[in-house]
Amino acid sequence: MKGTMLRRALLSGLCLLAMGQSAWATRLDTLFQADAPATGRDAAGRQAALGQALATVLIRITGDKTVTSNEATQALLREPGRFVSQFRFNEMQAEVRGEAPELRLWAQFDEVALTRELRNLGLPYWGRDRPDVLVWLAVDDQSDRFLVSDTSLNPLVSELRAAAQQHGLPVSLPLMDLEDQQAVTFSDLWGGFLGTVQQASERYRPQVVLVGRVERSRSGWSGQWSMLGAGARQNWTAHAASAEDVIQAGLSETAGLLATQYAVVASDQTSRLVSVQGIRKLRDYAKVQRYLASLSPVEQVQVAMVADDEVQFSLRLNTSEQSLMRLIRLGRVLEPMSAGNAELPDASWQFRLSQ
Repeated sequence: MKGTMLRRALLSGLCLLAMGQSAWATRLDTLFQADAPATGRDAAGRQAALGQALATVLIRITGDKTVTSNEATQALLREPGRFVSQFRFNEMQAEVRGEAPELRLWAQFDEVALTRELRNLGLPYWGRDRPDVLVWLAVDDQSDRFLVSDTSLNPLVSELRAAAQQHGLPVSLPLMDLEDQQAVTFSDLWGGFLGTVQQASERYRPQVVLVGRVERSRSGWSGQWSMLGAGARQNWTAHAASAEDVIQAGLSETAGLLATQYAVVASDQTSRLVSVQGIRKLRDYAKVQRYLASLSPVEQVQVAMVADDEVQFSLRLNTSEQSLMRLIRLGRVLEPMSAGNAELPDASWQFRLSQ
């Protein structure tokens, strides 16, 4: 009886859900926005600035910092206007009093047209579903040693946030309140005691923990980076002339490593049935349907079956099932069913709606 009522509710609500579909897609907007310095408002200045802005977006949505050196990509950069949905010039106040304002161009690029072009070129696409990254940053500038907090006024905080925005990484910093100070010290981070850092990170529930140790030396700045999460532990170093450049390099490498896990490359279309339990109301269905439709490997979502509180969705994919599974596990909308069903056919594709 409940299944019949839910089935009727779904049928009556499909039109309303289709009308509201665009509200889900707005979550992608910032991925396709960028700004760049402009030499002028004329056609040449506009074209050059649009090319720089498009390059930023391409790096962000592929996770590949070298993508702009690709021959096919360079052809796109020569015609950035093909993908622009809107743009405007902004005059930014100069940092030094008395200097002229800086002219910058802001642009919004067409998501559908650009992702279609990436697929045609066989390039990866990293959609909106990205892991939360908690950054623990320890700095030794030879005059002081300190940990950077969420409320710190240190300019490195704004540099870190700018780098995260550039690469499309949802980052946060620890509060460094009394609880954090008792759990983690500068020596813990500097000594590489990552187990201690992981334990202290649990209160923030991040999906990825990034630890940076930035140090000044006679020859410049260096950074030791460790990333925990996304199924692996990665370590790397960066050297640059400034602390800001070391942070930029650290965030760039982080984005690249995560993109290897979550970016998808289009292939021949396939289909996949996904069963979700715990759908008791129309808004539950709306939540799951829109969530599945928002995942980058999914081209189309249809209802295949409704029984009691379970809905089976038929998904048309543009890439491998493994890419879809990684993204579902990354999100917090669907929970895998218990291991007790492991012997059932397609058990790995049975989920429960998170409450």
